[in-house]
Amino acid sequence: MALIETNVFEGVKVLEKTIFYSDLGYFSTIFSAENLNINFVQDSVSKSMHVGTIRGMHFQKGKNAQAKLINVIEGSILDIFVDLRETSSTYLSYGSILLDAAHGKSLFIPRGFAHGFITLKENSIISYKLDNFYNPESEETLLWNDPDIGIIWPKMDSYKLSQKDQEGKNLKQILSQK
Repeated sequence: MALIETNVFEGVKVLEKTIFYSDLGYFSTIFSAENLNINFVQDSVSKSMHVGTIRGMHFQKGKNAQAKLINVIEGSILDIFVDLRETSSTYLSYGSILLDAAHGKSLFIPRGFAHGFITLKENSIISYKLDNFYNPESEETLLWNDPDIGIIWPKMDSYKLSQKDQEGKNLKQILSQK
């Protein structure tokens, strides 16, 4: 598999945000229906306290699949997504983008992708807008370091992962379930 430029993936969008700074702080809009015609039903937030925290690669199967709009509220991440859409020209390829609170970018990932990230700064806070509700029976975790996908993660002194992410399924296991 290969790393592919973000703009090659059909449906993946990088949205530019305008950030208004003042001596009081800043203001920014993280979602506007003018930019994305989608009905979001759930907002979620995660905070990762340590540099090198990997969360992912998560997705929901079937009718419970989720499109996601990802925003970094504080800190910095390398966001990574794997195309699991069988009919896509980028099937089983992955893309990545640096998302940083100060740079004003959001990432929209349509349904059919596994998603994850690694924190590049301490106390990174990530916001997700989702177009479908979380369903634990439909949740899957693709192994973050599966050799068949070959994601190139930034070099760190150590990586921090949850038990669930350490025990993710490899690509062959995921594909055999279909």
